Amino acid sequence: MTDNFERMDEFFDKRATSYDNHMQVNVNDFENFYNKIAEPIKRTDEKISILDIGCGTGLELEYVFKKAPRANITCLDLSEKMLTKLEEKFEDKKAQIETRVGSYLDNNLGTKQYDYIISVMTVHHLKYGKKLKLYKNIKKALKNGGRYIEGDYVVSRQKEKKLLKEYEIKTASLEGADQGNYHIDIPFSLKTQKKLFIKTGFKDFHLIYKKGEAAIYVMQN
Repeated sequence: MTDNFERMDEFFDKRATSYDNHMQVNVNDFENFYNKIAEPIKRTDEKISILDIGCGTGLELEYVFKKAPRANITCLDLSEKMLTKLEEKFEDKKAQIETRVGSYLDNNLGTKQYDYIISVMTVHHLKYGKKLKLYKNIKKALKNGGRYIEGDYVVSRQKEKKLLKEYEIKTASLEGADQGNYHIDIPFSLKTQKKLFIKTGFKDFHLIYKKGEAAIYVMQN
């Protein structure tokens, strides 16, 4: 079974050099999508604090810096090679970017530390329980009034059930699958996402973008 799936860090290390082109081709309305990720960030010249989890090569950072040019951004990702690409792309902002190699599931994200936390096309690899735990850690890490911005794949409720059922069958003997260690897509429906955020304790759920199976939603702490 393990031959059919790649570990998350290895999957993205192999694809670091081609990742940007892949996303430009495969994300519907690519430019508008990534621009919308930064939309909930208030335009400011203050040195605000932002955490980007599962940041990859930092495709969203160009748009974030347009809104907050003096922001200090912590970029957390499993793939060292992805982070190397990010550092190369944003050499002029290196004093404002801290890269960390590791899983956002295992890292202590802190307490009331960030004005914004961002995740883009990353948490659709997680099952319900893992997502709930992550969202609780995100809420804890946000300052009062802070915002969590998530851009990800969403599917119909019917497709969600189908993918989860297939996932359970395919990973029955795959050690560590429930921990999010393997690159397997299990996107949820918007309805399920809303339930998760309500259960986490976020005050508001705002859907700001939806096109095909790509969506962006914002939660206020």
